[in-house]
Amino acid sequence: MYTIDTKGRLCPEPLIMARNGLREINEGEKMLVVSDNETSYQNLMSFLEDLGTTPVVDKKEGIYYIEVTKPLEPAQETESNPEDYCTVPQQSGATDNYIVVARSCRMGEGDEDLGDLLIRGYFNALKEMEKLPTHIIMYNGGVKLALKDTDTAAALGELEDKDVSVLVCGTCVDYYQMKEQIGVGRISNMYQIATILAETDKVVYL
Repeated sequence: MYTIDTKGRLCPEPLIMARNGLREINEGEKMLVVSDNETSYQNLMSFLEDLGTTPVVDKKEGIYYIEVTKPLEPAQETESNPEDYCTVPQQSGATDNYIVVARSCRMGEGDEDLGDLLIRGYFNALKEMEKLPTHIIMYNGGVKLALKDTDTAAALGELEDKDVSVLVCGTCVDYYQMKEQIGVGRISNMYQIATILAETDKVVYL
């Protein structure tokens, strides 16, 4: 199946890629569009529907797999401007969406053992909450929370199972030379992290 991989790309690029992909296939053929960003996914769905397709979505481990069939009578896609679809969901008024940023492997300043205890307690409490963050971002010492066989990695894994996107700073992982030790989350880059922070109304810093 013809596949368009838009992971890590910002609007309107995923929409343009999807539109160009539809141009490459024949009427009645299927195409798969892959997205790792909630905002891009929402924008893609609106755009693809307006192009006359009926997207079928499968979500696995925070990744969206959007299958579309090129319609036998395509919509007038030249009238669909990708830039017009580049909006952030729930922008109007207050929103309950929030993200959590872990800047350290401990919580607060002072005694290190107490900080370790507090951060473990936080993530174990977070996974039991009704209102979960959309993303958990870890950078600098915070990436150590994702190390294999740790209590925090186990809690983060449970949060991933509940559709929370867990992102680990790739530059930080390389700096600490612990890529093979990361047990949970997806390695990300600072451009994507900066974009998520800019598009989020509420950020909880640890």
